[in-house]
Amino acid sequence: MLPFEKGTRILLRKTVDRYANLDSLRLPKNQDQVRVVSYKGGILLLAVIVPKAIEQRVSIKVTEDFLLVSYSSHQGEKYLSYYASLSLNYLLCKGDSADFQEFY
Repeated sequence: MLPFEKGTRILLRKTVDRYANLDSLRLPKNQDQVRVVSYKGGILLLAVIVPKAIEQRVSIKVTEDFLLVSYSSHQGEKYLSYYASLSLNYLLCKGDSADFQEFY
């Protein structure tokens, strides 16, 4: 659960970095690693492909106050997985924030 800025559906990069326990600006910049698979029932499904690894799936759901993130590779509940971090970095593009209102 990643909190949005209060009263908005805006996710800040610094929030992602805090929950990922790494600096998202240091992640690979290859946008081809992440692709949108589908958007159904309010769930955005992304595929993440890392060289020499099995494709992983990341699901994202926007709620009123949080961005819910689920992924196929188990990393534990305290921190985002590397794959989830790559996906969120993709959605943030090069900005410091992203508005998820369109997915609400």
